[in-house]
Amino acid sequence: MAKEKKNSGRGLLSLVIPACVAVAVVVGLAVSGKVTADRDKINPTVTSTKPAVTEEAAPVNSKVTLLAVGDNLIHNTLIDAGKQDDGSLDYSSFYDNISDYVKSADIACINQETMLGGPDFEYLGYPCFNTPWEVGEAAINAGFDVFTCATNHSLDVQKFAGIEAECTFFEKHPEVVHIGTNKTEEEYNTVTYYEKNGIKFALLNYTYGTNGIPIPDDKPWCVNMLDEEKVTADIKKARENADCVIVFPHWGTENSHEINELQRKYVKIFSDNGVDIVIGTHPHVLQPVEWVTNETTGKKMLVYYSIGNFISHQVNLNQMCGGMAEITVERIDGEIKITSAKLAPVIDFYHNTGNGYRFSVYRLSDYTDEIAGEQAKSGATVKYFTDLAKKIVSEEFLNLN
Repeated sequence: MAKEKKNSGRGLLSLVIPACVAVAVVVGLAVSGKVTADRDKINPTVTSTKPAVTEEAAPVNSKVTLLAVGDNLIHNTLIDAGKQDDGSLDYSSFYDNISDYVKSADIACINQETMLGGPDFEYLGYPCFNTPWEVGEAAINAGFDVFTCATNHSLDVQKFAGIEAECTFFEKHPEVVHIGTNKTEEEYNTVTYYEKNGIKFALLNYTYGTNGIPIPDDKPWCVNMLDEEKVTADIKKARENADCVIVFPHWGTENSHEINELQRKYVKIFSDNGVDIVIGTHPHVLQPVEWVTNETTGKKMLVYYSIGNFISHQVNLNQMCGGMAEITVERIDGEIKITSAKLAPVIDFYHNTGNGYRFSVYRLSDYTDEIAGEQAKSGATVKYFTDLAKKIVSEEFLNLN
């Protein structure tokens, strides 16, 4: 169930400290509207709106490796692929060929494109998805720590009822973090922090829309929308409390490798407010990676405009090539720096067994012509995906090894 290279007891522990306590010494104290602890630590975390009374000094030098993948997009054929002879569901094979990379990262993030509405609703694929909880469990077992859930499909499962169910799933798995959908208004008004190796990350997630499905009037807080006022306020709060601020926006034009105006608008907003890293999803295909330097402050921000699909049954060749963002964040002599930023292409594999499909994900460096020969889609060659990645992602960021 837990990461092989991490402590299996990595719980997200929280402790509310009464305001009347004037003197409190808390090892690894973290402050915000909502705080999540590093899962290898036994230190409590603190929920508060005020600075801590005391705080242990951060280490002078430390390092965190961060990994992020794109859309966990579960079509009906993928739902069927997990059905076992005894009637149970098992999706572990989806991630078997990639999990070693996932488990090797200190923090691993996945975009849960489709709602984990679970067994109380009919399991459905396109256009209104409901995904079995067993998919989420397989992803957790594969080593993912953070699930971003604000997508255009966040209201697919009977609007708020689906969000409640998804949040219930994550409540059953306190060893991981989910962001973007909210069971309460309090959750909406908080920022999630994740501490690892003495470096505190703020994690923010927003979607451009919900496919025209209106957000319930009495629960306008159930999905984090890409709203300038909301985004700016959250980043300001995050910047005050975190060493590194990461935004996961669900944005862009579907099936386009080009950056659109909405993306450019929010990149400027992110940069002006001091964001460190942006990792985008939604287009289902790769888009460029670049450093954006703020004209006023000179601060550099790392932007992955779209890391594409992770696993799906979208059948265009360019939709079958996503990306794994590989980032190293270090504290060097007390200063936080991004010391490495790469993108490793990943390939969505699906094979027609004659009785349904078999799905998996491979890193391009592990993908061979022999594997390509088993693909249900012709033309899914090593050369095609290599040339595509080289065309979109600059050599500075591309990792083909």
